[in-house]
Amino acid sequence: PTAPGTMIVSAISEYDSAHIITGVAGRRGFSVINIEKDMMNAEIGFGRRVLDVLEDNDVSFEHLPSGVDTMSVIVSSSSLKDEFKRERILTSINKRVHPDSIVIEDGLALLAVVGRGMVKAKGTAARVFSAISAAGINIRMIDQGSSELNIIIGVEEHDLEKALTAIYHEFVK
Repeated sequence: PTAPGTMIVSAISEYDSAHIITGVAGRRGFSVINIEKDMMNAEIGFGRRVLDVLEDNDVSFEHLPSGVDTMSVIVSSSSLKDEFKRERILTSINKRVHPDSIVIEDGLALLAVVGRGMVKAKGTAARVFSAISAAGINIRMIDQGSSELNIIIGVEEHDLEKALTAIYHEFVK
């Protein structure tokens, strides 16, 4: 907070097109449990049952992007380091929701691009994704909430600094 250029304010008075993004941050150490099942969106309680398995195993989730036939649960990799626990979670999810496919992938880093101005600025997401692509980085996950206050992006852990730098240069220059 004491670094030059840092401002911490409780509110902004109006939209400022020069400051669309107010922050970019990232963290390593995530795993994603990818679940696929045709028409899972029509199955009452599907997501709850998946989250019940995590709760039963003392694992909290960091992020939960989903689609019509897919659900990805982002968790701390450290919570899955015990192979017995990892296998128990996979087995329990299989028993409770009978997915077509379930796999755990490690090595994910999450970036959060935050800004109150993003809701009014056309093309912000395109600029973010173009900057990451131009840096030669593959995006593994994208999620933008309906409030448009942030965009969460998943990349390989080894690409985290490069992605943060690319976004920073695109918006701050």
